[in-house]
Amino acid sequence: MGEDYKHLKETAAPGVFKEWQEVDALIYAFTDLGIKAAINDEYTGLVYKNEVYTEYQKGQKLKAFIKCVREDGRIDISLQPRQGRHVFSTTDKIFEQLEAAGGKLMFNDKSSPEDIKNKFQISKRVFKQAIGVLYKQRKIKITDKGIEIVK
Repeated sequence: MGEDYKHLKETAAPGVFKEWQEVDALIYAFTDLGIKAAINDEYTGLVYKNEVYTEYQKGQKLKAFIKCVREDGRIDISLQPRQGRHVFSTTDKIFEQLEAAGGKLMFNDKSSPEDIKNKFQISKRVFKQAIGVLYKQRKIKITDKGIEIVK
């Protein structure tokens, strides 16, 4: 841990944070487990590697969300809001990209998780949920070649 982060508390008492509470985070280290971030300049939290969908730099400040305070008091954080809200913001993002691409994208639920992550910075699961929402809203159709806006 860098000199500047020795003051951070490794654990939080129950009740200090609410689940999915928004906090200020400052990325200070990358470990085998994931990204370590200072929470509100007081605690240290961890974003697991498998939940990181974009590139981050040391010293980067961003909003994060408390996933949980574990039994041992350590804090798990997420860089995305809770699943439900995340799907809706993702739905808008995908639709905007569809419009920008002229109404068609060569992505569907058969696309590889890596391709989806590279194009949309989200997991395949969130992508599938989001295109499901767009489909139910009758905004897109899903074909074997990809997704397209319903005219």
